[in-house]
Amino acid sequence: MCLRAFSQGEEENYRAILKENWGMQSSVTDPAAGNQISKPGFKSDAWYKVSVPTTVIAGLIANKVYNFDPFYGRNFDKLGDPRMDKPWWFRREFDLPESENGKNVVLKLHGINYKANVWLNGVLIADSTQVIGPFRIIELDITKQIKYKGPNVLAIEVKRPFNPQKRGGDLAIDYADWIHYPPDFNNGIINNLEIKTFSKVGVEYPLVTTKFDLPSLTVAHLQVDAMAINYSDKAEDAMVKGKINGDIHFEKKVHLMPHEKKQITFSPADYPQLNIKDPRIWWPWEYGKPELNRIELSMVHGNELSNELSESFGIRQITSVFIDNQKARKFIINGKPIMLRGAAWSPDIFERRSKLREEQELKLVRDMNMNIVRSEGKLEDDGFYDLCDKYGLLVMSGWMCCGSWQYPEKWDAAKRSIAMASDSSVMYWLRNKPSMLVWLNGSDMVPRDKTVETDWLAIEADLKWPNPTAGSAAENISKVSGSTGVKMAGPYDWVPPSYWEADTGKYGGTWSFATEISPGPSIPPYESLIKFIPKDSISNQSPDWIYHCGTGNFGNTKIFDTALYTRYGTPASMMEYLKIAQAQNYEGHRAMMEAYGLKKYNNATGVVQWMLSNPWPSLIWHTYDYYLYPAGTYFGMKKSMEPLHVMYSYKSNDVNIVNSFLEKFTGLKVKAEVFNLDGSLKFSKETTAEVDGDGTRECFAIPAINGLSNLYFLRLELKDAAGKVKSINWYWLSNKADELNWKKSTWYYTPQNGFADFTDFKNLPATTLDVHHITSKSGENTIHKITVTNTGKSVAFFVHLRALNGNGGDDILPVIFDDNYLLLAPGETRTIDCSYEDRYAGNGKPYISVSGWNIDAANSKIGVDAGFEK
Repeated sequence: MCLRAFSQGEEENYRAILKENWGMQSSVTDPAAGNQISKPGFKSDAWYKVSVPTTVIAGLIANKVYNFDPFYGRNFDKLGDPRMDKPWWFRREFDLPESENGKNVVLKLHGINYKANVWLNGVLIADSTQVIGPFRIIELDITKQIKYKGPNVLAIEVKRPFNPQKRGGDLAIDYADWIHYPPDFNNGIINNLEIKTFSKVGVEYPLVTTKFDLPSLTVAHLQVDAMAINYSDKAEDAMVKGKINGDIHFEKKVHLMPHEKKQITFSPADYPQLNIKDPRIWWPWEYGKPELNRIELSMVHGNELSNELSESFGIRQITSVFIDNQKARKFIINGKPIMLRGAAWSPDIFERRSKLREEQELKLVRDMNMNIVRSEGKLEDDGFYDLCDKYGLLVMSGWMCCGSWQYPEKWDAAKRSIAMASDSSVMYWLRNKPSMLVWLNGSDMVPRDKTVETDWLAIEADLKWPNPTAGSAAENISKVSGSTGVKMAGPYDWVPPSYWEADTGKYGGTWSFATEISPGPSIPPYESLIKFIPKDSISNQSPDWIYHCGTGNFGNTKIFDTALYTRYGTPASMMEYLKIAQAQNYEGHRAMMEAYGLKKYNNATGVVQWMLSNPWPSLIWHTYDYYLYPAGTYFGMKKSMEPLHVMYSYKSNDVNIVNSFLEKFTGLKVKAEVFNLDGSLKFSKETTAEVDGDGTRECFAIPAINGLSNLYFLRLELKDAAGKVKSINWYWLSNKADELNWKKSTWYYTPQNGFADFTDFKNLPATTLDVHHITSKSGENTIHKITVTNTGKSVAFFVHLRALNGNGGDDILPVIFDDNYLLLAPGETRTIDCSYEDRYAGNGKPYISVSGWNIDAANSKIGVDAGFEK
């Protein structure tokens, strides 16, 4: 199989990805030896048919070995199998095309978890002391063992990691307190495995680094680096040739000793054509287009082309500076500071990767107006990074907590060697990806063996990592690299909306760059819960409920539940609990992101929600659930990060504008209205304002208002100079404030002495709606334009719109709504776009379902193919 184009951004003249037609089997079930398994004619008919990458359990699931859904209830426990502790074989036959006869052949392993014996055509070509570590790229010259004619047989005996979650365990994938560990500990091949060919020499791992004459962006000074390799036993002379965007040419002669690997550099000083005028610049999506350019490199030996490759790169320059006495790190891209707000990515628990799923999720990231994702030590595949490059999303990555990776002082010489080789591999792999923002050489702490950080930094410098590095994701001061300028000070469980602005320098509030932080649980809606919890177990005290929380301190939702019961009143049923949970999810997550946006560059420089998504269906730490259902947390997040946004400060009572564009806006109209519980208007104020690019503007304060009900509503509206509405933002507030008990703060939350009082929601008067929609098509997408009018006299609260696959059908997912969980003033009309790809819509006729907290459905009006939920 010859693949020129194998990802969104890369091409080579010959690279065969060995993806399909693998056999997988336990060494217990089939005890044959490697020299037998790796020969043609070996009987593997009874083996499981899998595609690679795959873990053992993922392969078994794909083969329908289990007669149960491992995510449902506590079925996950049923996956236990003593064979998981023993090696598993992966076998594949392949042929080389005739065009590759006589060439040097390289087997490239990217992601063996955890170690393996590798056999080819009856010969052990590398053992498990050589092939070890899931983040390493291991290249094996198999020229002597390859058959240029006839079938080749590759057999890989993979052995699982042991105790990666413990000090002194294997340097593998660790999930800490996120989830239960899969019993195979992700044993398998977790990234690409490929065959490449060369004519004695080759060129690999291109890097294009940009320098601007800041603040000017009119000229980009590009430096090109790559690795030249001699695969032969003799010294060789060759020519490395390069092209950028097809019309900028450069070349260099290179002399290579036998089996030498040499870094080569084309500098803009030596190659003036690399000083590019009016370049196509890669920007994060809020600041401009994420323009991609093209680098092509080839190696010519004599008159023969040995290999050629091309891939996309970004013309961009990322640096960072410290503010607030080095407590906060501010990132700067192309000379412009950027406030980073996003969430932490999580791979599937069984390391199943899908291009479709990655694109679905990253589209949701963009829809929430996030500009960064963090990947804590798990690392993804090329498709993930290609999509981030394409969509203008930045990526924070680095080594993981909390097991063996976190304790290098416990490593022996072999583990240290694995760690160093892993760092080198990751640098080569990720250094040319424009989406990469920063590399963290630790997660919860800097390496406690300072020589490890020293050696990692030396590798990163030698391989010309073009972006900032930090010693960890926490507020540490490294003896090697100094202050990190970031923090990991919690919280990870529920705190009220007022928390974020109230803390200004000790915990998780709006200061520094918070690399992982969250107001805790995100309770999925009923429609998702019934997919993984039996209906009779949907109770926040049931064993199944608790099983789908985290582990350790996060093994239940008690802190969240206590706040919900006290603030909103004890629910009469679990259905009412789930309804209220969406409101508490919304207000808690919105407040966090809003507060960081408001305080940007004023001590606060970034925030990463822990987490974006879950490795399996869970009740905690996500913005959308495992089934891609966007609920309260999602829309609170989306609202808070509107690029041009109006918001309320829980601390100062001020109304503010937050602008995440580089453009300055003038002539903005800002309006605030306060409504009592009965819907009567108690306060209204409007003003004109302007806001600088990437700036904030304090507009006016909400004053003390006489005659307010205990529970009241604040509506904010922002229009541009042309009168177009840019932001509508509602708050539900109480005359009784949430009160935090700072003295009893822990690393994961701050308890409360008092709670806001929203119990009067039970007295919210009913109102009526008029709902209708029109449907249109755009290519392979359906768009519903849904118009909702509040025809009653009280505020319509949390009007939830859903698109279903027919009346009574399932939700169409993934789906994009402009806005959701709406509040509408008496007489107010909102028009919301809902869009989805037709392939997700099923066979039913699309149906719009509408619900709310206080909707009088009997006296409301609704159009065809739509209805109010009972």
